[in-house]
Amino acid sequence: MRDLETLRKLVASDWETLQKMSCKPFSPKFLDVAISLHAPQLYSEEELVQVSNLRKQLISIAESRLETNNTERVRRKRCFIWCSKYMFVVHACREIEEMPEEERVMPMNKKSKKITNREYRPSPDLPVEFKNRIIELNGYDIKFLMHKTLFRSDLDPNNSRLSMPINEIMCDFLTGDEIAKLDERKITEGRRRPLIGMEVTVLDPCLREFALLLKKWNMRTNTYNLIKSWNDIVSVNRFEKDQELQIWSFRVQSKLYFLLNKL
Repeated sequence: MRDLETLRKLVASDWETLQKMSCKPFSPKFLDVAISLHAPQLYSEEELVQVSNLRKQLISIAESRLETNNTERVRRKRCFIWCSKYMFVVHACREIEEMPEEERVMPMNKKSKKITNREYRPSPDLPVEFKNRIIELNGYDIKFLMHKTLFRSDLDPNNSRLSMPINEIMCDFLTGDEIAKLDERKITEGRRRPLIGMEVTVLDPCLREFALLLKKWNMRTNTYNLIKSWNDIVSVNRFEKDQELQIWSFRVQSKLYFLLNKL
C-alpha cells in the first residue's frame, strides 16, 4: 500500500492542476478507485458514486475471469493477461476496505501520532465468573490485552472480523512460534497466497465458546484480527457500535484463548 499512499500525497499536493481539469466531464479511471478509498474528500458525492460503480464492476469482472476453466489454454491465457492488468486495483480496494474505518482517512497535513501501550488505563480486575470458568478449563497465563471500542467496521457482516491494533495491546501474549506462524502464507503453484492464520478459541461475555482464526494484517497500523465466526459472536450478543469490551487472553494446554468482557 506504500505506492498508493505516495500517489495520494502527489494528487493532493497538485490540487491546482486537479481543479483545472475539473471542467471536463468526470470519467472514473482505475486509479480513481484506489485514490477515492484513501482520500474521498477529493471527489464530489456524484463522482464517488461513479467510482464506486466502477470498483464493483472491476471486482465482479476480475472474479468471473478467475473462474476460467484451467483446461482451456487460450481462455486461461486471456484470463491471465486481463487479471494481471486489473487485479492490483482489486486487491488494493479490498485491502483498504478491510482496514478499520478509523484508519482509512488520515488528515493530509498531519502525521499520525504514535501511541504507546502504557498510555491506556491500568489493567482491570477480571470478574469472578470469568476466573471460575478459566479454573474449570485448567487455564493459566491470564493477561489483560486491551480496552476495545467497537467501530462500524467491526460490526459489518461483510468484514466479519474484530480488529485489535497492535499498538493498543497492553502486553506480549504470543509465543515466538505463534508470531512466526502468523507470518506464514499459503504458496500454491509458485504464487503468493494470503496469510494462514492461527486457530484460537474465544469466550464471549456469556462464556460461550467459539472457534475463530487469528490473523495479522500489515497495514498503516499493524493489526491482529479475529475472523471466521466473528459474525456469530456479534449476532448472539447483539453488539452495537461504540460498545465497550475488555479483551483478555489465557491458555489451556498451551492453546491460546481469548475472553470478551462486555462493559
